[in-house]
Amino acid sequence: MTDDPIPPWAPRLAAAREARRWSKPATARALFRAAGLEPSKQQVTSLARQIRKYERGEHYPREWATHYAAVFETTEEELFGRSGGSDDNEDVDRRTLLGLVATATTVSSLARDAEPLRDAFEAAVAADASGRDADMWERVAYDYAREVGSSPAAVVQPELATDFAELTRLIPVARGSARNRLVHVAAQLAALMAINLTSLGEGRAARRWWRTAARAADQTGDHTAAALVRSHAALSLLYVRSPRLSVIEAAEEAIAVGRGAPFGVISGHAAKAQALAELGRRDEAEHALDDLRDMFEQLPDAVRAEQDGQWSWSDRRLHFVTSLVHTCAGNVGPAMAAQDAALAACPAQNWGFRGQIGMHRAGVMICAGDVDEGARHMTRVLEGLPPEQRGDRFLEGSAMTSLRLAAPAQSERPSMRQARELLTSTGDR
Repeated sequence: MTDDPIPPWAPRLAAAREARRWSKPATARALFRAAGLEPSKQQVTSLARQIRKYERGEHYPREWATHYAAVFETTEEELFGRSGGSDDNEDVDRRTLLGLVATATTVSSLARDAEPLRDAFEAAVAADASGRDADMWERVAYDYAREVGSSPAAVVQPELATDFAELTRLIPVARGSARNRLVHVAAQLAALMAINLTSLGEGRAARRWWRTAARAADQTGDHTAAALVRSHAALSLLYVRSPRLSVIEAAEEAIAVGRGAPFGVISGHAAKAQALAELGRRDEAEHALDDLRDMFEQLPDAVRAEQDGQWSWSDRRLHFVTSLVHTCAGNVGPAMAAQDAALAACPAQNWGFRGQIGMHRAGVMICAGDVDEGARHMTRVLEGLPPEQRGDRFLEGSAMTSLRLAAPAQSERPSMRQARELLTSTGDR
């Protein structure tokens, strides 16, 4: 923020909100309703951050000024001053932009608003897709595999959807090996869409995209690709409140489809081990973990060396599964050793992975009988993250798994309630 004086409308926005005792997310939801929009949880969180900047005077809420006035039952002139410092042309721009707000930030929306022009050109010069197109799209898929999970899911989602739509238009004009390669890319992008939707808490939509990914992978005739998609779908089920028996069934299907191909089936073994551990079937979980280690040893060196990306399988993933299995079993020493190894292998900026390991650490403390310290550890980890990251479904899923490890008599202790409330109130902060 600059040293410029705070504009007079900024404190008026804060005062109007506080007079109604509304949180920033509650105000964001009211603004979306006034605009006739049904926002996702992530969109509410994003607009709540913008409201904080509006109230500091860092930005004028040009896209939302009309709706601010409606929500607080006043006029724009009374709330912002004469036209809020805008002219008639800006009012027209504001109404145009409001139709774009629902999908993402203004800059991204404006970029997508230009897509029809690009689409028209693509249609005008349409020709058979070639191997060169397949090369390009394979690079696109490679990049997205590294972006999903590391960039904000709400930012990635519309861009990924736009690129998937373009690829869908290209596949019908592709022939031979080029078509097969593009369908393979479509399977990857659909799977990445599902992973991103899972992160956003959109479990039902994610399941539909997993079906699309599996169908595309099957069309390629590549059993490794077919197993890879199904294996990651099984992992994803661990974070959408699916019955753990369903996770095991999905994992076993993936393993069968893969015909023993390590790269295709390893995530299936990982999903199976974790589901069995959460069910308390300790011996079976240990056997599944042994199978996972066997598959890990058979992976190509390049796959194990790759540290980033949704399809990589470095040792930190193995440490993660090992941590979860031992945490659920209450094996304190092995669990903490796996957690230490996982953190040592993970860069500091990978907040999601490190946060999940933090949830495992809380769980092993709870299992060891130190319920209060485990819950406090969880609370500290969560409070160290901004609200939009605390709302990530993968992190939340790991936290809930650990909280369920407490004995029923311990689950209502104040420290446990505080941790649960922090998780469930993320959208209201």
